Amino acid sequence: MSSLKIILNKTNTSDIAKELQSCIITYDYYGLSRTQKWCCEMLSSIEDYIPNEDALKLDFNEIVGSKEFVKFKLAMSYFDLKEYQRAAYYLEDCESQPSYFLHIYSKYMAIMKKNADNKADLFNNIDPDYLNSLQSLRSTLSSKYYKKQLDAFGLYVYAIVLNKLKLYDEAINILIESIKKRPSLWCSWIELASLVKSIETLNSLNHNALPQHWMKDLFLANCYMELSLSEEALNIYSVYCQKGFAKSIYIKSQMAKCYDNLREGRECKQTFEFIRKLDPYNLDFMDIYSNVLFVLEEHVQLAILAQEACEIDKYKPESCCIIGNYYSLQNEHHKAVSYFQRALKLNSNYLQAWTLMGHEFMELKNSTSAIQSYTNAIDLNPKDYRAWYGLGQTYEILKLYSYSLYYYKQAYLLRPNDSRFIVALGDVYAKLEKWDEAKRCYIKAYTVGDYEGSSLCKLAKVYEKLNEPINVAIAYDQFTEDQKILKTNSTLLNQELSQAYKYLANFYLKKMKLDQAYEAATKCLDFPETRQEAQSILSQIAQARNSIKEQESATGSGSSNVDMEIGSSNTQSDNGLLNVNRINQRGLSPSLIVLDNSDNPNINDTNISINTMNINQNTESSQGTSVEAQVNSNSTHIQQDSDSESEHFFSNFNIKKRTLN
Repeated sequence: MSSLKIILNKTNTSDIAKELQSCIITYDYYGLSRTQKWCCEMLSSIEDYIPNEDALKLDFNEIVGSKEFVKFKLAMSYFDLKEYQRAAYYLEDCESQPSYFLHIYSKYMAIMKKNADNKADLFNNIDPDYLNSLQSLRSTLSSKYYKKQLDAFGLYVYAIVLNKLKLYDEAINILIESIKKRPSLWCSWIELASLVKSIETLNSLNHNALPQHWMKDLFLANCYMELSLSEEALNIYSVYCQKGFAKSIYIKSQMAKCYDNLREGRECKQTFEFIRKLDPYNLDFMDIYSNVLFVLEEHVQLAILAQEACEIDKYKPESCCIIGNYYSLQNEHHKAVSYFQRALKLNSNYLQAWTLMGHEFMELKNSTSAIQSYTNAIDLNPKDYRAWYGLGQTYEILKLYSYSLYYYKQAYLLRPNDSRFIVALGDVYAKLEKWDEAKRCYIKAYTVGDYEGSSLCKLAKVYEKLNEPINVAIAYDQFTEDQKILKTNSTLLNQELSQAYKYLANFYLKKMKLDQAYEAATKCLDFPETRQEAQSILSQIAQARNSIKEQESATGSGSSNVDMEIGSSNTQSDNGLLNVNRINQRGLSPSLIVLDNSDNPNINDTNISINTMNINQNTESSQGTSVEAQVNSNSTHIQQDSDSESEHFFSNFNIKKRTLN
């Protein structure tokens, strides 16, 4: 996103400060504590701003009216003490807009509080009275709406009721009206962001519906982040940092979440450390920080964070989540589950806790509870790719591969450039013996940047199943070259590396490529599991070289060319793999897969198009192999000549190296 399109660039920071100051006073009277808190944090991050004393004076008696003022303040005191039904009762007959807003908002909060209190356990179904109460409140608000008696605040309450009833399209329209009436109502912006499920919906809102207010930038950034467009979100937040909000807790926290989505763990950690220096007692978003420390296996720092969170507020949901992550990293999964459950008792809508508890149940091999936890997380936020992925893993362990495939595809749709999900799809296809689909998945995973480094090894094993030894050697050769560059220190990858060198040594020996065979066999000596076989291969190589010398001596014909061409005329090769580098050089998308779900009749609407690559192979036994790969992208057709020599065959397989931070 170009910085020229960011509305903040055309807005004076002092004007924003004055607007925030006015919002703080107004939202205090309306009882919108979270929105008021956000405005205060944004305003406090603007350095050298001195509030205007005249702007601090607000005669709310003029807004509410002298007759309702006492009742309004009494109801507000009850609201602050979470006595929502009492607050609603005292405002029953009031007519001013602020009083009516507080009346219906208190009713809504009373319904939500009762629903939370009535839950007997974490996995209880929705109480029918809860839905009936929401429907009744909706009817009341609908009548007011059609009479045009709702202001921006009333429309906000109407929208959140519709959202709870899953009437999403209606809720979006009502929120747009609320924002148009009061563009500075941040709670309406953030509620609207939660309803944006696709980039198409966002584009339609961006171009046609929303007012050109500076809060729109932050709304778009939030949506971009949730839609896995974190780089665009970072561009917006960076502009806000440059324009005077560099010390905003909210802006920095959002940037940290973007880094987390981009798997830039070090940058994410540094941003959270900056936030903690700004506000040592802040626990907002610190649960995400604990996830980052968990992934980085920072045992000491996670322990310190858990201890400090416990000292600040041990009954805050974020604190329980942080402590749960700490116990999970210590492999004390039962304790971790207990803390995640505690977090959910404090806040049953705590998405992070549901997902993490699902992970812990997976570790405890409790698949039923894991499925329930992940399902609850998805009900709260259908864009939670971790929960979709967790469900895929659970069903894969249960060997219900059709279900697993469906859930992995949902995770992929949310994050199409995450190699983990593509590799997972390939694994399921391989278990279903759909080798072509598996092969394309592993190629796609490699081209988008294989985070775990396993796609080429899995691809080689697929080629082994297809009895294509040349392509097996190609995949393993590229894998070994990548590991020389990356120098990954992983037990699993080291095992794969040893098997790759062993295969290459045998392959080159069979083809009488003795120098390459000797190099690969020598590498095998570095691994205990292949050391004995490597010694045997080296012995065979020595015998082959002696045999060659004896033949040269016997014939006296000088040096004999005994290195055989690798690519025989009747060998089939997969041109889709060989042309990856050429595709990258042409600037085309490296997406090479078509995922078909036609074999899963029980799953509807799950066909996923990851761009297309149609590979047509025609084999002529008398004239060798003719392989043609057609990549349907921007009408570009890439062809490879099947008459090339074997050495040229190998040299052309130079897949663009992946880059990892």
